[in-house]
Amino acid sequence: MKKRLIFFLTGIVLLLISLPLGTKMVMELIHNQKMNAEYRITNVSKGYPSTESTFHFKDHIVDIEETVKDEDSYIDPWNNKIGITDLALIVDGKEIDTLEGYPIRINEEGLNRYYGEIAYLLLEDLKNNKTQFIVLLKKTKELQKEMTNGDIVDWVPLEKLKYTLYALDEEGNLNNKSFSFIERDALQTELLNAGVVVPHSIGYYTQAWEGYPSIFFPLIFPFVTLVIGFILIIVYFPIRKIKK
Repeated sequence: MKKRLIFFLTGIVLLLISLPLGTKMVMELIHNQKMNAEYRITNVSKGYPSTESTFHFKDHIVDIEETVKDEDSYIDPWNNKIGITDLALIVDGKEIDTLEGYPIRINEEGLNRYYGEIAYLLLEDLKNNKTQFIVLLKKTKELQKEMTNGDIVDWVPLEKLKYTLYALDEEGNLNNKSFSFIERDALQTELLNAGVVVPHSIGYYTQAWEGYPSIFFPLIFPFVTLVIGFILIIVYFPIRKIKK
């Protein structure tokens, strides 16, 4: 009887430690399938060769204008030569928003100059057959530098990152929405990933799928441990025998 109880309690423990994360990971998979069925997101920037910052969407023109704020430059921790500028978002000749004193990669061209700070995206609503042009601005400024001891300074914790999203539809209507890393909806999460304006890929319910997989995680934990926990609970459920 004691042996049966030990196996049962082991199953309870495995279930309790595996179920919360396992549930979120399954929810994330279902969420990803749903988003892929509803939207198609395309990053306008193709990397190399660089994509021009002037973009024509239907009958509208979107551009980024630079105003140099500091002639000095520095090398960031990833060996990019960085200059400091004001970056103005221009739509049809009108200034919509400005990022003041932001870092740009001065040896790059086009949208590559604003990597990690500004993103151009095409958002296709597959159900309604409509397309929007999205401009994502990272509103939290980071001027990351590497110290002589190897430490990286002037970075901002994820929970403090803030963003503004501008959406230009096919009729020329321009809407905006501000949000933060910790307060974002499902679509905003997909846009952040597609625009590469977050330090690493992120999930909506959990970050568990974004790391490098191994045999232990996520195969053994939480899924195998979850199954074993269920089996132990069912097989060794304590049942008091009725005496005749």
